[in-house]
Amino acid sequence: MPPLTHFYPSEIGTSIERLKELGYTADHLGKPLESTDQLVEMKHQDVILNNAGAEFVLRVSKFIDTLLVKYYKLDPFYKASAKEDLVGHCVVTLSPHTSTGFVGRIIGYEDVNVGLAHPYLISARRRNCDGDEDTTILMMDALINFSKHYLPTTIGGTMDAPLILAANIKPEEVDDEVWNMETDTEYTKEFYDKTMQHVPPGEVKVGMVESRLKSEAAYSGLEFTHGTSAEALKDAPKRSAYTTLKTMQDKIDMQFSLSDKLYSIDRADAAKRLILSHFIPDLMGNLHSFSKQTFRCVSCNAKYRRVPLIGKCTKCSGKLVLTISKGGIEKYLNTAINLSERYKLEPYIRQRIMLLKQEIETVFGAVGAAGDIPTKQFNLANFM
Repeated sequence: MPPLTHFYPSEIGTSIERLKELGYTADHLGKPLESTDQLVEMKHQDVILNNAGAEFVLRVSKFIDTLLVKYYKLDPFYKASAKEDLVGHCVVTLSPHTSTGFVGRIIGYEDVNVGLAHPYLISARRRNCDGDEDTTILMMDALINFSKHYLPTTIGGTMDAPLILAANIKPEEVDDEVWNMETDTEYTKEFYDKTMQHVPPGEVKVGMVESRLKSEAAYSGLEFTHGTSAEALKDAPKRSAYTTLKTMQDKIDMQFSLSDKLYSIDRADAAKRLILSHFIPDLMGNLHSFSKQTFRCVSCNAKYRRVPLIGKCTKCSGKLVLTISKGGIEKYLNTAINLSERYKLEPYIRQRIMLLKQEIETVFGAVGAAGDIPTKQFNLANFM
């Protein structure tokens, strides 16, 4: 979810009367809320969903009501016939690989293919607005249709499930990254003078959230230096270009194609970070896992540490296959080589990549322009 601290009622399709019922009685300047073109400061646990997600949430609400009536013999709860009927209802927001859900409230919808939330809520979920996906669950769905009995018993089975529900978010308890969010309406002359002196940012006094912690000022009055028009969300891209690209290679090519056009980007450093932080650990980890992998039956899914002497599944005589493929191991190898050569990275990194290439070739055979060099396959009978 991208961050949002202010919104125009006209952007989210919610009437002034409904917003007042939700506690939005004044705009960000303190004037009574009377027009959809007034800028309003967003409450820190409210969320704005996109229209595509709203239709899904509406269907879920109807399912919950049906479940309450026909299974639990209770009255329906949501009684929603349109997405607008869900405005004001509580949701649980959850980020991937975590086990704590945070209570939010729907205040409207927009056409951009993302959800919008306050920076405090995003930071509480341990996210930092860099494109990560998050989950929005209707509160009744989370309360009725969740049980630890549904969770897998495997490692990681408790992740991506709301084991804990946090009702209140306190700014002083969330990740301190959001404490650096500025709250001034303008920069002083001293600020610009300091920029010309190239002093460290920490030495320049700027109003930030950190100075407001543990006070009412942390929840309201978070101003900005540059505003946007009431049409900003409508005129914004509806979908991230990243989601339109099919393969990881396409995404990497597009990323560095853009980097080549930006003067402020150190392209060699970006390539180095990508290779050292992602490609090399991925190559090494997959190669290591390949040597310890199990074998799987394609028919009954039985797993074997070693292939049985009969060469097939002992339970159903099905075909056995590897659980880690060659393609999964070397998928980033050529990309890493190309990036290291394209940006002329230091010899140490290029040599590490070539060593990994040699290890892969030791296992699978050398790869040339014509593809894999044929190798003769032996079986156990050759040694008997």
